[in-house]
Amino acid sequence: MRIYSDKLNKLFDTVEECEKAELEAQKKEEAEKVRREQELALAKEKKEKAVAERKALANEVETARKAYLKAQKEFREKLEGFCSKYGTYHYTVENGEEIPSLFDMFTNIFKF
Repeated sequence: MRIYSDKLNKLFDTVEECEKAELEAQKKEEAEKVRREQELALAKEKKEKAVAERKALANEVETARKAYLKAQKEFREKLEGFCSKYGTYHYTVENGEEIPSLFDMFTNIFKF
């Protein structure tokens, strides 16, 4: 007489062999389940870390943007004060980076 295992869909010569094989299969399934849970936890942790890193960098960009706008406002106020008192303001440009440009913002948008 042979023993059939519904779990493994196999035939075994003895009940002990069948039980042993089913126990080993169960252990393998549990180990696989633990491995998958660890992988999911690792993936979740990695995603959360990436989100936190992005948020921190976005905060830095926002702080820099606010500082830029404040400096730009102060520059306009000083320039307007100077121009209202003396008429015009002249300066020499040594390189292209010294020229403020409205199009700087669009340069970064189209890099992607």
